[in-house]
Amino acid sequence: MRLLREIAGHEQIIRALLNALLHDRVGHAYLFAGPEGVGKATTALAFAGALLCEGADRGDACGRCRACRQFEHANHPDFHWVRPAGSSIKIEQIRGIQRKVMFRSYQGGRKVIIIEQAEAMTAEAANCLLKTLEEPPDETVFVLLTALPQALPATVLSRCQQYIFKLIPFHELASLLNKQHGLAREEARLLAALSGGSPGKALAYVSGSFQKRRDAAVRLTVLLQEAGALEALAEAERMSKNRDEALGLLEMLACWYRDLLIWQETGEAGLLFNPDQINALKKGAGYFETGRLVGIIEIIAKAKNKILANANMRLVLEVLFLRLAGGMSGTQTDLEVNQWD
Repeated sequence: MRLLREIAGHEQIIRALLNALLHDRVGHAYLFAGPEGVGKATTALAFAGALLCEGADRGDACGRCRACRQFEHANHPDFHWVRPAGSSIKIEQIRGIQRKVMFRSYQGGRKVIIIEQAEAMTAEAANCLLKTLEEPPDETVFVLLTALPQALPATVLSRCQQYIFKLIPFHELASLLNKQHGLAREEARLLAALSGGSPGKALAYVSGSFQKRRDAAVRLTVLLQEAGALEALAEAERMSKNRDEALGLLEMLACWYRDLLIWQETGEAGLLFNPDQINALKKGAGYFETGRLVGIIEIIAKAKNKILANANMRLVLEVLFLRLAGGMSGTQTDLEVNQWD
């Protein structure tokens, strides 16, 4: 299991959590906010492990006791993880958690609940959670994870200790990839840049899923260049079934179109996110006018934000892909997406 002291980056947050554990000043509710893949969930899991540990070592989990072994094998009876059921976290899910925390813990220690994508709670679910946060059960700790803290009710935010997770500077992330994962310096630098400073994304690239996502993004750009409305709608329907896949592919699309724009404007391979794809980028840049590339990058960013804000994912992707399939010429104004607003 990952220990708090083993987490790279976010030193101030890790130090604050360890101090709270060491001096028994743990709060009843925490909010970990920051971009996707920045380390919120990793830190929350390590924090949960330390909270449940029966033989804590300087505030951190020992990694050896019964509770740590249970936690590592995902069968600790006092740990609960809440995720969206579909596109939202529903009131029934929060009520289910309320029933579990009403009673004494199974093993006599704390109860820990992590709520992933807390911004996905319906208004009813958020109000239901608020009642529990206002009168927290003994020895119960909630950790809310969100990329959009502004989407949560102010009343919920006010009941939580808030920690903001920031992207890691590229040079620090590149050094981490080089030292801990054995990547060559140039490859580590490239992946750090591609990930935008997100450790989670960088590790996904290391695991091989990056190449698959990038290949899928390139295939999609070719498909949309040649597609009509029916093909675009069919692709939107397919992608709308998996939120993480959709967001990952949009990241790759944005990087690809950004590289097309950079090559078109500068011809400098050293500025590209995908310098190893220079031949494909040279070819692709000739299909687009500059204004359209600017518009494409902006519409992809808007689509990603809409999905993160729990808009209808299929509708968002349909509008996006229909716009991208709308021809290779045109200006930024051709890409208006008032249908989302």
